[in-house]
Amino acid sequence: MYSLITIFYISLIGSITMLLLKRHEVKTGRPTLVSRLGRGTDHIFQTVFSAIRRFVSYINKHTFIAIAHWIAFHMLKKTRNVYVEIKHRFISTPHGRKLIDAVRGRGEVKDHGASFYLRRIGER
Repeated sequence: MYSLITIFYISLIGSITMLLLKRHEVKTGRPTLVSRLGRGTDHIFQTVFSAIRRFVSYINKHTFIAIAHWIAFHMLKKTRNVYVEIKHRFISTPHGRKLIDAVRGRGEVKDHGASFYLRRIGER
């Protein structure tokens, strides 16, 4: 618990420090140490952001629906495969087969387990 609080306050102090450094940089016009260190990676971030902007510009209503269908299909397919695997493992045991048969209504009905009405129908 205390470690989470400590991490929060350290990140809060770091954020405030970065804001104050940026404020000082904007007022004086001189780049700070952080800005000079980050200057070498500006072209990398520019490339990444332009690629993201280009990808988002391709998405319209039809492509969004197609992508959503594709994602939903693969998620449902994987979910079904997990279900099928669990069912296969369950049915592979004798107790599992007996339980599945009971759920489906194919289990054995004994005389003492059936109601009076069912026993009377069974005798006819």
